[in-house]
Amino acid sequence: MPLLRVDRLNLVYGATDVLNNLTFQLEPRQRLGIVGANGSGKSSLLKAVSGELTPNAGSVTLAPRTRTAYLAQELEAGPHESVYADALHSRPDIIRLRERLAGLETAMAGAGGAALGALVEEYGDVQHEYERLDGYAYDNRVAEVLHGVGLTEADQALAPGALSGGQRRRLALARLLLQDADLFLLDEPTNHLDLEAIEWLEGFLRLSRAGMLIVSHDRRFLEHTADDILELQAGAGEWYPGNYRQYLRLRRERRAVRQKEYEAQQEYIARTEEFIRRYKAGQRAREARGRQTKLDRLERVAPPADDQQIRIRLRASSTSELIFQSDGLRLGYGQRELVTTPAFTVSAGERIAIVGPNGSGKTSLLKALLGELRPLSGRIKMGPRVTMRYYDQHLADLDPNKTVLAELQDAFGLPEETLRTFLGRLLFSGDDAFKTIRSLSGGEKSRVALAKLMLDDAGLLLLDEPTNHLDIPAQEMLEDALQDFEGTILFVSHDRYFIDAIATQLWVVEDGAVTMQLGNYSDLERRRQRAVPPAVIKEPGVLRGRQRPATAIQPAGEAVDGVEDRIDQLEAEVARIEAELADHQTYDDRARVAELAQAHEDASSRLRALYQEWEQAAGG
Repeated sequence: MPLLRVDRLNLVYGATDVLNNLTFQLEPRQRLGIVGANGSGKSSLLKAVSGELTPNAGSVTLAPRTRTAYLAQELEAGPHESVYADALHSRPDIIRLRERLAGLETAMAGAGGAALGALVEEYGDVQHEYERLDGYAYDNRVAEVLHGVGLTEADQALAPGALSGGQRRRLALARLLLQDADLFLLDEPTNHLDLEAIEWLEGFLRLSRAGMLIVSHDRRFLEHTADDILELQAGAGEWYPGNYRQYLRLRRERRAVRQKEYEAQQEYIARTEEFIRRYKAGQRAREARGRQTKLDRLERVAPPADDQQIRIRLRASSTSELIFQSDGLRLGYGQRELVTTPAFTVSAGERIAIVGPNGSGKTSLLKALLGELRPLSGRIKMGPRVTMRYYDQHLADLDPNKTVLAELQDAFGLPEETLRTFLGRLLFSGDDAFKTIRSLSGGEKSRVALAKLMLDDAGLLLLDEPTNHLDIPAQEMLEDALQDFEGTILFVSHDRYFIDAIATQLWVVEDGAVTMQLGNYSDLERRRQRAVPPAVIKEPGVLRGRQRPATAIQPAGEAVDGVEDRIDQLEAEVARIEAELADHQTYDDRARVAELAQAHEDASSRLRALYQEWEQAAGG
């Protein structure tokens, strides 16, 4: 039976239908990406499935004994003494069994006779369940997941309340991934993750057996993780089979067909109405009345819903050919060096993406180019006639106490009527212009910051995470505007789709140094894949780090060799399956993905059994 069934779901906020008559179902292990503009009901749908929000009509039904794990956008700090302890308590069932084992060990130390026998028997039962839940490997799994989402050992020692907002979200994601859930509800899981952590998360989710509802504005992430796409628009939902790339193609095709159907029907209606008008009082009046009856009964085809999209156009003032020149930089704070760069020159018209892990110095490099951070050594020379505009990912240049209109009036001195017309292009209509910055959502604040970019005519844009808080339609409009922009762009981003669309050069920040490479992020990935050395064929007696014991009894050698041969074959099979699962094109065929996931599970189970057999044979 389906893991989740949503039937004629209605969610209402005030007088607005957020979702209206939404129906779909999710099968076990199926991963559904949910897309739509901000305010289309994506987060509300997850809240309804989690039980946090009660539907106004319709139903949400989970299969019996389904365990859900929900990653919300708004997070609270955990109650435990450290990040590691907080993550460890993601599995209270394992923790309870661990505590029970410790209690039984204490009790057995002071017991004897029949009491000891009963305790030993209970200990065996508890230990069996603990092993079934893989409790002995749980601590290593906690450390692996925390490291995977980007929380260092130093971070893990902190109290949860001491974490930043981004670190707190990473901890919440780790807690969710550690749970033995049948259904993951993921609301913007890549927020605050760097590229390395995003790619680790993609791999983790691809091998997970849980079903998933994934709300995300990260298009490459959806392309790599979602089996199908549900688009929410105007309160309704439309299902698209396949990953994000297939969704884009099918959506274009469906909208083109619907537009043709609508236009054909409108043409038919116009011809029929003209016939009725011409002949309703003449000899063909009876025929005209018949046509009117048919027209009245005609089910009207609706045109494709209009996308509520912002409209962005960026102007560029002329600049000198030289934008920046440096003989190399050392950047840091106080005596702490953060990042160094080689000598570089930036010429007019270049599009440079700065990529690297969180905390590696990407924003500091932008600040140095902006003139707000003085290098520890080295100088930056800026060309003459270069005007620049900086987009701050934290939107710190917006005054929270001003209205949207006042923020723009004070910056540019334009008349109110002009600005209100302009704000309509960014979906601020009517009284929205008089909202205070403080009251806006993250996406609305980002649109105000974009408005300031549009009203300026700088020839150089320095952008720090410009797609943060923007929904997918807004990201696409920003990409189009930047592709048409005639000036120079340097930007920091973790959005691989966005980097590929804009960048012609990368500055890669790794291990405290910057390397400069031509191309976009996909080019970087291909270079890294080519640089990976070919797999080394294992020598006899070496099995995934297990060395053949030196004391192995010789007569068992043939048995050991036979098991090793089977392990080699099965390891090769598992590696082949994992390679196919790692290929995003595999996810074009949902049935094939399900088949591979089952094959991976079966092969891994047989491999674990062979390891145990090998250890027994090698031990004689």
